[in-house]
Amino acid sequence: MSAPFSLVNFIKAPGKFNPAVDGGAPMFRRVFSVGEPVSSAFVRVCGLGYAYYYLNGNPVSGDLFTAPVSDYRKTLWYNTYDVTDLVTEGENVFAVICGNGWYNEYFRTSWDHNIAPWRDSPKFILELFVNGKRILSSDMTWKCTADSPVIYNQLRSGEHFDARKYDSSWTGISYDDSAWGYAVSDTTPPTGVFRLCECEPIRADRIFPAQQMWDKGDGRYIFDMGQNLSGFVLLRLDERQDAGDELVIRYAEKLDESGEMNYFNMGHHYPDTDFAIDRFICDGKPFVWSPRFAYHGFRYIEVTGLKSPDLSTVSGVFVHQAVEVRSAFECSDAFLNGAFRAGQMATWSNLFYMPTDCPTREKLGWCNDAQASCEQMLTDFETERLFAKWLQDLRDAQLPDGQMPGIVPSSGWGYGWGNGPVSDGVLFEVPYRLYLHTGDKQPLVDTLPYFDRYMAYLVTREDENGDVTFGLDDWAAPNGNDKVCAAFINSVYRVKFARIALLAAGFAGADTAPYESLLAERIAIHKKKYLSPDGTSVIDKQTAAAMMIYHDIYDELEPLAKQLARLVEEKDFHHDCGMVGLRHLYMALNKCGLQEYAYKIVTASGFPSYRNWYEDGMTTLYEMWHMRDSHNHHMYSDFMSWMMKTVIGIRPTAPAYAEVSIEPCFFDGLSYAKGSIALPGGRGTISVDWKKEADGVYLTVAVPFGITAVFRGETLGAGVNTFVLQS
Repeated sequence: MSAPFSLVNFIKAPGKFNPAVDGGAPMFRRVFSVGEPVSSAFVRVCGLGYAYYYLNGNPVSGDLFTAPVSDYRKTLWYNTYDVTDLVTEGENVFAVICGNGWYNEYFRTSWDHNIAPWRDSPKFILELFVNGKRILSSDMTWKCTADSPVIYNQLRSGEHFDARKYDSSWTGISYDDSAWGYAVSDTTPPTGVFRLCECEPIRADRIFPAQQMWDKGDGRYIFDMGQNLSGFVLLRLDERQDAGDELVIRYAEKLDESGEMNYFNMGHHYPDTDFAIDRFICDGKPFVWSPRFAYHGFRYIEVTGLKSPDLSTVSGVFVHQAVEVRSAFECSDAFLNGAFRAGQMATWSNLFYMPTDCPTREKLGWCNDAQASCEQMLTDFETERLFAKWLQDLRDAQLPDGQMPGIVPSSGWGYGWGNGPVSDGVLFEVPYRLYLHTGDKQPLVDTLPYFDRYMAYLVTREDENGDVTFGLDDWAAPNGNDKVCAAFINSVYRVKFARIALLAAGFAGADTAPYESLLAERIAIHKKKYLSPDGTSVIDKQTAAAMMIYHDIYDELEPLAKQLARLVEEKDFHHDCGMVGLRHLYMALNKCGLQEYAYKIVTASGFPSYRNWYEDGMTTLYEMWHMRDSHNHHMYSDFMSWMMKTVIGIRPTAPAYAEVSIEPCFFDGLSYAKGSIALPGGRGTISVDWKKEADGVYLTVAVPFGITAVFRGETLGAGVNTFVLQS
């Protein structure tokens, strides 16, 4: 079989590319013949920005938003689909529609995608194999028209669709394309290496029907889906809409006190274009429509221009990476159940070929958020293949001197702000967590040269005191007061990086002595600067004590444990740290035997707390403790991993869950809890179920074959194990 797309070109609509104008979504067709019965057929495709493919009127797949985003100068992700059932002997037709996606964002934002070095007209490359022979590819024999019903499309702004231009037969063999012109071959092909995308696609998951509707009295109707989510509208129109009627569709996560759409001023990042707005021009006939080239974050949808709508007119389509849930959690506390579900929905909503920061404002792969959430995402979802894809993007993003951007993929923004070890550390975190969750050493081995380059880069950023002070610090703390300086945090992370690099070097068969020396040096430097003679942290903050405990930077644990306990008590069992501290706080408390303290923080009332969000009506996790800005973030989701390890008590002690310690905590506020984790590689499910009764705690642990599970020093057998414990 030939290499992908050898002797095949990208094609696009004719005409000179105008970087200041968005030209809609061009459409392409190619009639072709198959001269023999079809026993097998597959197609390779790569669309830049996004393309949808049809064979004989049928979608090639249910995938959305392909090709996956990347630095198109480095990697071009392509997809392969089996189309045996769609190709027939005789005459066939392939049809393609291309939108802009990340490849051609023409308007200004805060993140400079409009000046991306790869920008060009949307295009695609394709090759179809039937019975082992390539019989069709993208070339200048394809018919093309720019007169598309998708008259505007920008991923982060919206889509405009003119139903008067739409002919549902355009993907079929009978459609008359004689008025169409011809496609042109790409004269400025992207330089990236073609790589097969092996992670799960983005798909439409489920439909959330509107739960309430409000007539605002001026032609506007607001619909409530009852759930914050990522995706887009499903609009069902009848003949009451006249041809030419324009419907304006706005999306928001929150209503203000007057019942109007509340955008938290997020639109200021989009000074020249719509923010979270789709437009639909009616053709006077019944129509069912959703955008295909834009998605949004929302709970509420406002539509202007509807005539006599009802609740069935508008629904929300939940769209995200089609990864399966790995964990299950339930307990007697409705708040904890709600918080866990909100964390699940926030995570799902932010899986779009990268872990995004939010589906509303940015849709960007913020690395600081991902370093904080990577473990949770692998614990609770089957995200191994997604992170393997994104790890390639992380490697692509590193500059020759080792520098990393704050967002990945990046078109060039983020190397001057938003990066630093708090963000860049995801380069280490992702392959390390992949190893712990799957046992696969290769991601660590393959990333070792990138580790070396980055650690050498940090040396060049040291000030006269040997400190690295650039980048984010304890970001997004309550009241906006970041609690611990970047110099301290970066010093701890340099210990983490050296430790992971040492592990990778050992797996790679490299000389580990330099890595051992570096790790010892970094620990000694941190202790000298930040460990007091009495064994506590010089910086008397939750983040500082928790990070030193979590990363084993101490001589004795007890002084730091007492310090952390005091710091939590002084805040009445609330966290007093930003996202860096909170990522370390819960498991640091566990390590000190203070699981009850962690439980009190997770279940605390008032400001700042998850319960405060819950009482505000959260259905996904918020970005800020003051409850402004995005209402669909994952960066504070690590509590979910803590709950699986502590409330349920499934704590892996060896890679790939080969060994597991069963350590449930029977907290006073709970009468029962149950949960499970499906093990990577389809090796079964481990589950824990406990319930308090008058005569004790009844505990049931189900252990798959091949897993060593230990409970209170006793090795459990495969199958169901039951205990009655004294309460």
